[in-house]
Amino acid sequence: MTLRGKLLLVALSILVLPWAGWQFVRQMEFLLRQGQEQALLASAEALARSVAVRPGRLPPAQPGWFVHRLDFAPRLDGEAGDWQGAQADPYTFGSGRPWLRLSAARANERLHLLVQVDDTSRQRGEAHWPADLEFDRLRLRVSGPSGDLVLRLANSASGELHVAGEDGLPPPIRVEGFWREHEQGYTVELALPQAVVVRALAIEARDLDADGGRRTAGSLDAEGRLQLRPVHGYVGALEPELLALAPPGMRVTLTDREAWVITRAGRLQADDTEEDLLPWRRGLYRGLLFRDVRAVADDAPDARRLMRAELAAAIAGEPGVAWRRDPYGTRLLLSAAVPLRVDGQVRAALLLERTNSEVLLLTDRAFSGLLGVSVVALLASGGVMFLFASRLSARIRRLRDAAERALDREGKVTPFPRTAASDEVGDLSRSFASLLDQVSAYTDYLRSLSGKLSHELNTPLAIVRTSLDNLESAALPPEARPYVQRARDGVERMGTLVRTMSEVTRIEHAIESSEAEAFDLRALIEGCAEGYRSLLQPRAFTVELPSAPLPMRGAPELVVQALDKLVDNARGFCPDDGWVRLSLQSDGEGARLVLANQGPTVPEAMRARLFDSLVSLRGKPQRAEGGAHLGFGLYVVKLVAELHRGHAEARNLPAGDGVEFILRLRGMP
Repeated sequence: MTLRGKLLLVALSILVLPWAGWQFVRQMEFLLRQGQEQALLASAEALARSVAVRPGRLPPAQPGWFVHRLDFAPRLDGEAGDWQGAQADPYTFGSGRPWLRLSAARANERLHLLVQVDDTSRQRGEAHWPADLEFDRLRLRVSGPSGDLVLRLANSASGELHVAGEDGLPPPIRVEGFWREHEQGYTVELALPQAVVVRALAIEARDLDADGGRRTAGSLDAEGRLQLRPVHGYVGALEPELLALAPPGMRVTLTDREAWVITRAGRLQADDTEEDLLPWRRGLYRGLLFRDVRAVADDAPDARRLMRAELAAAIAGEPGVAWRRDPYGTRLLLSAAVPLRVDGQVRAALLLERTNSEVLLLTDRAFSGLLGVSVVALLASGGVMFLFASRLSARIRRLRDAAERALDREGKVTPFPRTAASDEVGDLSRSFASLLDQVSAYTDYLRSLSGKLSHELNTPLAIVRTSLDNLESAALPPEARPYVQRARDGVERMGTLVRTMSEVTRIEHAIESSEAEAFDLRALIEGCAEGYRSLLQPRAFTVELPSAPLPMRGAPELVVQALDKLVDNARGFCPDDGWVRLSLQSDGEGARLVLANQGPTVPEAMRARLFDSLVSLRGKPQRAEGGAHLGFGLYVVKLVAELHRGHAEARNLPAGDGVEFILRLRGMP
């Protein structure tokens, strides 16, 4: 990352302020919701106590039958399609997999029953058959003000329902119904007369298999006898009372112990706050603020049964509270359920519901203010950081450019700009300037070292050489003469070193003081090549020159010295029966001079250092003819190439039988 990017990233740390503000808003919203929960629970408990004053209208505490309300009487045909949803959640009986289902409903003051039995082993009979005969049948026990009545229901085939008393005789009341056979068993649909007031009901189904097996199911006690269960249903008389007691804009629902709705009053007040919020804000609140509210209020307004967690808790004896989201918007729905107790027993559960607008209003106001402050603070801090980073990065770029220009390709040190700034960047620039001053002084010392050494070593070498001459003229024992010869060889090598260093110094001075002139490089190379031919004998020497003149602006004598060094290098490495090839060609704005020779290749590790000072790859075979070689020749070639705005390079031939030196020249400015 760039410096500006890093500082902008640091500037984002100011986002911790809106995050902390957002946490505060969420905590405040949580406390507000807790207060609303307690208030709604208190209202629900007050309503429950008011309803419990008159317990006669409430369902009994023990298990009973819930009778649904139907808008019109279903047709008695053994089909459940016209029961208007009342058959969707029947009472089930039977161990393991339930095989007896019962639904009860009331229409036109008549009690309707829908009985479904799974029985594929048909052992059918008629209701009036003797009781000691075994066959598939239903027993129905009803209880009312005039006493109990047991009815036997059985048909041998589909058709009008056959009803008899317990003794097989015609019953005292006329029961209408229909028995329908189907693949899974049979369905019985019946209706009791209007005059029969049913307070309790019991049912039993007996299934006989072909092999004599028998099973029973229904509302039976531990001894297998019919056990009456009280009948209750929707109590419309409670609606005006609940409507008068419930707070405005709330909905009250009263359920029995199985969550069947027995009374419903009031309606939820429309929430206008949703219209005041922009769509993107509603989506934001839905995704951030109400993440913990996952349930959606998807109950139908006329649902017969409510399966809710808070209602289940109230039926179990504990109050419950739940938040839900409106499926059509972002408003919250708060519901509180409390148990309705009579004499310490839970007889019903009261559910109180209301919409919530305070949370949305508070959140929107707090979020709007927080968003505005955060945006202003972020833009301000980001702008300041960006300006500071831009200025700092510009200073660092200037420092980098100055460091790149401080040392040129020839090793010369240019003055480094100093700044008076007192910060760390200013200290760094001054440190760089001091370091480059020391490097410049050391470089100047190294540049003049060879000249100083060559001058200072001449006198000691002359003294040693004179002393060796005097020793040779004196009478020396034979065993001492080899040592004198070794000393003379060493003096000669040191003399060669001094002369070479003096030559390099002169060439460096000549390069510094050389003046450019126009000349024909082709003619210059052609003239030198004739002299090299005799020098390189008996080696084969070929020259490839362009047909047209090749004008060049530079120092021709220095180019000749560089070519002499290359030829001398080729002569030292090329065997007597080898070949040397010199070629010249135009290369864009300059020229490309190549000298190739047969011989050993250059190690890859030495290619980058080959043109440095005091670097030589010559062994004893290559030094035998030419004496000591100290590695200054190719260094001079590099200096001449750089003077002519070019460079020198060496590479092995593709066939691996030699090496070629390439000198690229563009001319002096």
